[in-house]
Amino acid sequence: MGEHQSMIPNPFTFGNPIRDPDRFIGRSSDIRQVVNRLRSSAHESTSIVGERRMGKTSLLKHLENKDVAADLGLPPEEFCMVYMDFQGLTDIAPQRFWQRVLQKTKRAICNPDLTSEIADVLSLQQFDLFDLEDLFTIIADEGITVVLLLDEFEYVTQNPNFGPDFFGGLRALAIHHNLPLVTSTRRELIDLCHSEELKGSPFFNIFANIVLRPFEKEEVENLLTVYLDGSGVGFNQEDKRIILKLGGGYPFFTQIAAHYLFETKMQGLDKQMIKTEVTRRFDAQANAHYQYMWSKSSESERITLLAVMTSNNQSSSDKSLATIDNIAGIHSRAHLDIPELIKRGMLIKDPNNDTYRILSTSLEHWIANELMASPGEEENEISVAEFLASEERKDLEEETGVFPKFKKKYWPLLANITKEISLGLIGNIACDILTQGML
Repeated sequence: MGEHQSMIPNPFTFGNPIRDPDRFIGRSSDIRQVVNRLRSSAHESTSIVGERRMGKTSLLKHLENKDVAADLGLPPEEFCMVYMDFQGLTDIAPQRFWQRVLQKTKRAICNPDLTSEIADVLSLQQFDLFDLEDLFTIIADEGITVVLLLDEFEYVTQNPNFGPDFFGGLRALAIHHNLPLVTSTRRELIDLCHSEELKGSPFFNIFANIVLRPFEKEEVENLLTVYLDGSGVGFNQEDKRIILKLGGGYPFFTQIAAHYLFETKMQGLDKQMIKTEVTRRFDAQANAHYQYMWSKSSESERITLLAVMTSNNQSSSDKSLATIDNIAGIHSRAHLDIPELIKRGMLIKDPNNDTYRILSTSLEHWIANELMASPGEEENEISVAEFLASEERKDLEEETGVFPKFKKKYWPLLANITKEISLGLIGNIACDILTQGML
């Protein structure tokens, strides 16, 4: 490898949101829906929903960019885009919320005559909903719509400092005083409330939901083409296959896989070493995120994931295809779990045959490794017998020799899988996945 090659910066980054509009890929239909709602006569609000690292912040920051917004039909002289990030703000209160909104609006608004109006409200030691209504009416009268881009908004909806009065006031401003909202959260807003009383608030009725999903294959290939442009480096079809296998189209994981593939190519490694090194380095970054995704999955969702994984690794037959009906035959709650797992990006639907698969071979490999007991750490059959007796599960006694293959903490979960799928089969498939590797 020459000195010049070693100086080529890696174009693939992960960990921070995309801020350069030229590096923002995809999401065109999602953005179109947000913009159409903002440009409607009612200036309607939108809720962006997506799993962690799915690109929610990048999308909001893209909309905040004045040049991007203008190209989308949201020119700064008509739309003032105000971005706020609430991550980690667990003790914020309504007054501080509005102070921050007004401070950022004052900096972002393009009409200098309005900055003094905003400053007048900020100068008040306390201001109420009437003060805010008057201010946003003045701004609207000047032909400007303030759009609040509220990132990690669950830190507000789950904060007990924000009660029904706050959300009632925010709703009134949004629908009557030209203050549309574009929020981002990990789950749907109504599922992220700190009280049952708040769940009944009409505030949540003003939003259309948009769920961010992993990229399609064509979007991944477009991302690779755009990012590699000018680098002097190209990815062949095998390279792209590796990135798709590891990343599954999930933006964050795709960037990680592409980053390490680029690095190994710069090191001049041979084809097999590239696979080995990319996988090793990818695992080191991705495993903590898989642990997070798994930890946020209910027991029922975990069973559904195991059912899909097992079905897709059996010999192909009509009964083993991972259709929603076949998976529901294994786990009765699958009809409820699959839509949620799709929203979170952990499952992908194949539109050609209506079957489902785990996001990537990498996540599948992680799940198999998470379930299985390490050599030398297996429990004995006496421990299994005690567990089955405590659960009063005589029907599983024939599986006594299989349970030790799995970590003890997952025995209750495995015991709840119906007889449509045996623990022996799950164990054998998990071992096969770990033996075969990811690529």
